This record gives sequence, structure tokens and C-alpha cells, in this order.
Amino acid sequence: MHWNSPAIHSLIHLALEEDAANHDITTRTLIPAHLRIEAQIRAKGHGVVCGIHVAEACFKQLDSHCIFSQHLPEGRQVKPGTVLATIRGKARAILSAERTALNALQHLSGIATFTRTQVRRLHSKRTAIYDTRKTLPGWRELQKHAVRCGGGKNHRMSLRTYVLIKDNHLRICRLINKDWIQAMKRLRRRHPSLPVEMEIQTNRDVKDALRLAPHQVLLDNMRPTSLRALIKKLRLRLPHAEIEISGGVRPEQLQHLRRLGVERISMGRLTHSAPAFDCTLDITRVFNAR
Repeated sequence: MHWNSPAIHSLIHLALEEDAANHDITTRTLIPAHLRIEAQIRAKGHGVVCGIHVAEACFKQLDSHCIFSQHLPEGRQVKPGTVLATIRGKARAILSAERTALNALQHLSGIATFTRTQVRRLHSKRTAIYDTRKTLPGWRELQKHAVRCGGGKNHRMSLRTYVLIKDNHLRICRLINKDWIQAMKRLRRRHPSLPVEMEIQTNRDVKDALRLAPHQVLLDNMRPTSLRALIKKLRLRLPHAEIEISGGVRPEQLQHLRRLGVERISMGRLTHSAPAFDCTLDITRVFNAR
């Protein structure tokens, strides 16, 4: 992760602007401008910590001279009461950035924690859990980092990362009689290292996949009863292709899906439905000196 990237800096700036952190009327009315304090961020539950660097950046955008001490690395399992970080700096800046910093930390730690839970539930050396592109605008890089912290793997970062031929691509190409397989072969000649994945739903898709020979095949939103027979067919006809199961995969299905022996299971809920991790900021010292 490049924590000082312009994209992350802009995201934090936008979040602080949205909260009017520089116009906090309560803090400006009650807290002297010269006052300096020490505060600690503590975990209130069990989980996997992620996003400490984002929290640090929130405080430092309002007080560039604040001292932020990170007490443990990203991806560490924590329990209630664990001190994640200590901040020393201007009281106004710490209080005004508090909510934005905690929001980021709770959201990203929630994703990491939920991902770790699913990886342990799957408990497989052969099959890996992947995320999807179902992320919040502007947050994708951070959310995918959180998935990695939880032990998951990243699917495409964007539409240009690699080719993924979905059912709607195939439907349109077939309706307009486009020779899409030849088009893909030309693309692969120009970019031989570019991965290609293809969604398969029908026997026609299987036949087309045999001509295309994709690196990966995607089985999306298929009934469990249909999966086993199709996977067996694909193993015989496309032995070098990795198989991915996707589409509404629920945590309670993971152990059953593990027995199918696929290489990938992708879960949109890793990023769009992970519950927030509970943490808090406590004031531990007040320094009156100017």
C-alpha cells in the first residue's frame, strides 16, 4: 500500500471536508486553541486491525505536527482493550478528526475481520477467497488492502486489470453475430501475458471456452446441484483453467463449496456487507503548557 498516494490523501481530505472538521463549532467554542492532549485508540471487540495509517493521516491533515504512535502492525488479531495507537497533539485537531479517523479504522478493520472469519471457515489450502469490485467509490484500494489483511485475495482492481467476459458481453456479441473469440485471440496476441476469464453458464459457453482456452472460468449464480457436474466437465475439457465460484456466496455455504475443489470463491459481501469493527478514542492526558 502507498499510504501517501494522492488518491488516499484526496479521499481523506474529502471526508474531513464533508464533516466540516475545520469548522467544528462545538470544539472551537469549548476547547482552547493552545491546548494539547494525548489520546489512545482502543479496540472494543475481537478482530483484525486495518486502517491505522488512514487514521493517522486524518489527524495529521488537521495537525501536521501531531505525534502518532502505532502500537501494532496491520493485520494483527486484537482483543477488547488492546491499544492500537496513541496520538499527541492539538486537542482541537484530535477531537475534530476523531470521527473521520474512527470511521475509516472501523470500516477497514471490519472488512479485515470478516474476511479472516471466512478464510478460517473455508479452511482450505487449495481454494482461496477473493473479493470483487463491489466497493465504495474512492475506497477500492483501501478496501482491497483490508481483504488482504484478513487473509483474502484480490480480484480485478479495475476493468483494465484483465479480461473478464461476462454473460452480457456474450449475449450482445451473439445478437450482433460478432466473432468475439477471434477478437479475443487478436487481443491475446498483442498482450500475451494478459489474463482472460470467461463466465460459463451453458453448454454453448463450454464449447466456446474450449476454442478460447481462458486462464480462468467463472461459474456465477449457479445452483449447487448444477455445479458439481459442470466442474467435472470443465476439469476434463479445460484442465489448465482455474475455476471460480461467485454470485451470492454465503458464509454458511463455504464448507460445502470447499468440497468441490475449485481454486477460487469470490464474495462481494467481503466489502459491501462486512460489519464495522468497534473501537474508541479515549483522552488519557491533558497538557496545559502553551
